[in-house]
Amino acid sequence: MTHGGALVQCKFLLHLTMKAQQSTLGVRMRGLRKTVFLTFTAFVLLAELGCGDQYRPVANPVVSPGGQPQTSHFAWVVNYNPNGDGSTTEIDVSGDTNLAVNTMGVGTSAEAFPTNSLSLYVANAGDDTVMQYLPTLAGSITTISLLPGSHPIALTSQTNTAMFVLNSGTNSACSQTGSLSTISSATLSVATTVCLGPDPIPSGQYPVGVNPTAFVQSPANGFIYVVNQGPSGQNQPSVSVMLTDGSALKASITPSVGLGLNPVAVAANNQGWIFIVTQGDQVNPGTLDLVYSGNGNIAATAPLGVLPTQAVFDPTRNRLYVTNSGDNSVSVFDVSAINPSSPSVPLLAKVTVGTTPIGVTALTDGSNFFVANAGDNTVTVVSQSSFSPLTTVPLPTGANPVYITSDPTAAKVYVADQGTGETTIIQTSNNTVTQSIPAPTQLSGCTSSCALQQPVMILTQ
Repeated sequence: MTHGGALVQCKFLLHLTMKAQQSTLGVRMRGLRKTVFLTFTAFVLLAELGCGDQYRPVANPVVSPGGQPQTSHFAWVVNYNPNGDGSTTEIDVSGDTNLAVNTMGVGTSAEAFPTNSLSLYVANAGDDTVMQYLPTLAGSITTISLLPGSHPIALTSQTNTAMFVLNSGTNSACSQTGSLSTISSATLSVATTVCLGPDPIPSGQYPVGVNPTAFVQSPANGFIYVVNQGPSGQNQPSVSVMLTDGSALKASITPSVGLGLNPVAVAANNQGWIFIVTQGDQVNPGTLDLVYSGNGNIAATAPLGVLPTQAVFDPTRNRLYVTNSGDNSVSVFDVSAINPSSPSVPLLAKVTVGTTPIGVTALTDGSNFFVANAGDNTVTVVSQSSFSPLTTVPLPTGANPVYITSDPTAAKVYVADQGTGETTIIQTSNNTVTQSIPAPTQLSGCTSSCALQQPVMILTQ
C-alpha cells in the first residue's frame, strides 16, 4: 500500500470510530456524559497521532507458545594445588563458561552435596579442614576444622542433615585407625569423630579400620561402608560398617568372611546392596564382593578383570560399571534384581576400551556410557544397548584423565585432566570436544609460564 493510501485508510477508520462514539454518547445518561467525552477526546488525540505523515507498516503479531523454563545445571571442579591452596571452579553447563573460582584449603581432594541440598562441602587433606558454601548463590565460605592429623580424603551423604567425612590419618581420637567425622548441617561443626575399628588395636587382634581409601552411604537404609587397605604391606584389608548417623562402628568385614584382598572402591544401589571392588594380588584375582546393607557378611562374589579401579552405579538402567585398568576393559553387571536368598549378579558384558581405564559415567538417558582412559588420553563411547564401542574421543596431549562425569541432562561429559590442568567438555550429541577450561594457576598473580592447578574431581547438579 502507498503512503497516501495508508493515510486515507487511517482517517476513514477514524471517521467511523467518531460516528460510533457519537452514537454511544447519545444514549448515555446525562451524569456520565462528561466522563465519556473526556475518554473520547483522549482516544481521538491518540488516533490523530497515529495517522501522522510518517509511514507505519502494520504487522499482525504472531503469538507462539511460551517457552518451557530450562533447569539450570552446573559442574563443580575440585582443583588440587601442589604449591598452596586449592580451589573449585564452577562451570555453567549450558554455555560451558567459567562462572566462578573459589579458593579452598591446602590439599583439596574431594567434594560432595548432601541430598536435596545446595551446600557444597570440600575436603582439604593438607590442613585438616572441610569448607562449606552455597556456590550458585555466591554464599560465604565456612571453614570447619577437624582434629589435627585427620587428613580428610572423601565426603558422602544421603541426608540433608549431615555430611560424613572419611579421615585417612590418625588423630587424638583415633591413634591407630582411620576415623569418620560427622558434620552437622545445622551448626556447620563436627558433631562426632568415631574410629573405624577398635583403637588402640588390641595385641594380636586383626587390625580393622586401618588405612581407609573410600566409602559410601547406602541410599536404601543409610548404613555407611568404609573400605580399608590395612597396614602397609600386610594384606590385612577390612570393611568398616558404621551406623546410619555415623556415631559408632556396627560391624567389621574381613577376609575371614570372604572379603577379597586390596579393596579399592565401593558403590551402592537403591535396593540396599553394597558392591566392594577388590584388586586381589599376584595370586588372587580381583573380585566384586556383595553385601546386603546393614549386614557384616559377604553374600556373593563375582570375578572382575585385571586390576579393577572404580565402580559406578547407574540408576537409570540399574547397572554397575567396573573399570579394569590392567586389561583395558569395563565389566557391566545387572544389579536390578539380586535375590537376597540366593544372591548373584549377572555379568552383561566385558567391553574392551582404551588403555588403562580409570573412570566411567553413564548418561541419564540410558543411551551410552563414557570411559576415561589414562593410558592413551582418550574417552571411549560405548552403547548401553549393544555394549559396542561407538567412537573414541581424543583428549589433549598429556591429559592424564583422573575423573569423568556427565551432567543431568545427558548433554555434556566432563573430564578432569590432571596432566594438563584442564577440564575437557565433550558434547554427547556428536561426541566431540567443545572446550577445555583451564584451572587457576598454582601461584596467585602469575602472568606468564604459569603452572596450573590439577583437576581431580567433578560434580554436576
